[in-house]
Amino acid sequence: MMFSSPGSAEAPVRTGRAPQRVPAPRTLRALFVAAVTVLVALVLAPAAQAHEGTDGEIAALLDRVTPEMVGVALTVETTALGPQFVLENTTATELTVLSSVGDPLFRVGPEGVFGNIRSPEWYTSKTPNGAITIPERAAEKGTPVWLKVSRDPNWGWFDHRLHAVSLSPAQKAVTAPLEAFGTWTVPIQYGDALGSADGHFEYRPPLGTFTPTLSDTSPAPGVTLTALPGNPRPAVAIDNSGSSEVIVLGDTGEPYLRITAAGAEANGASPTWIKSQNPAAQGEQAGDPTVPARWVSVGTNPNYAFTLERAGPEPDLVALYRITEPAVVRSWSVTLLVDGTPIVVDGETTITPVGYEPNVWGFWAAVTGGVVLLAVLIGGGLWFVYRRRTTAANRPKPRPAGKKERAGATP
Repeated sequence: MMFSSPGSAEAPVRTGRAPQRVPAPRTLRALFVAAVTVLVALVLAPAAQAHEGTDGEIAALLDRVTPEMVGVALTVETTALGPQFVLENTTATELTVLSSVGDPLFRVGPEGVFGNIRSPEWYTSKTPNGAITIPERAAEKGTPVWLKVSRDPNWGWFDHRLHAVSLSPAQKAVTAPLEAFGTWTVPIQYGDALGSADGHFEYRPPLGTFTPTLSDTSPAPGVTLTALPGNPRPAVAIDNSGSSEVIVLGDTGEPYLRITAAGAEANGASPTWIKSQNPAAQGEQAGDPTVPARWVSVGTNPNYAFTLERAGPEPDLVALYRITEPAVVRSWSVTLLVDGTPIVVDGETTITPVGYEPNVWGFWAAVTGGVVLLAVLIGGGLWFVYRRRTTAANRPKPRPAGKKERAGATP
């Protein structure tokens, strides 16, 4: 900021008249306004940097599966919707998952997947919270009624035995992050052999807020990217106000999204798109990045927001829970095709841990510095006005023109 000097246009002009009262300089008012603005900014800065945490989470972890089944993969995936099972059976032997009362729930084998639509748990397995209307014909311990639901020998489902426990606020207060508690079991049958999938629960309180930043928010004319915080995966919003065709590439380099003046479309064959809609999708249901894009409208406006798996933190939870101040936890990029021309935009994800507070002493030191600066500016301005007024008052008055000196008079 440039300030006026005493020799500027604000200095009094010498005339034959008596000196006029000098008004307070405009620069003093400007200094005062600037100083107050700085002080207010210092006071409000911590509020703008504050972050709120999210609710805690209980994770279900798989410990073992018996009997040993070569060619069978049974895992528990932790998703944004909650824990869910993913099963793939590439063997010639059928595997049956049993309900909590021992009814057959579904069968997975060389002929695909068959669901027992007589079991109430068949219906609740379709939603994360089990909130679904169960037909009156469904009944526990009833004769199974099988319906083929997939040609592929793989299936994913929400099993509410993985949601069976909770912690009270008092329990959370004394439970350490990643501490194991409670167990769960899901009975299975592989051919004629009975077995089970067994695991435990783990306490995973909120880590903090994950905030992404982009190296370029306007990578092409009319194209705007906005980074959006998320837990734990951030998101990116894209807006195309121009006439170009913009294609966002997926995790394997396949066409994922297309944004034009006509609206937003998703590639129904993109594994990235399918995984964002159904994290448990397996086999042919998981998409194919090599086939031509099958565009499906997902909005009539030329914008869309999407999460990025690769923008989330590395899966080292022990290291993440040790972070005590903001830190970069992931570097990533998003690739766009703008009218066929590839543009790569780099990004970083920073975590602000739950409970992090800026240095209080540093904050008050900044406030104190602002107050001192304000006092110096006001005091200096008032001294400047006082000196100018004093100088003007003590300056000799000019003699009236046209009068002659008397002879012998002392000048």
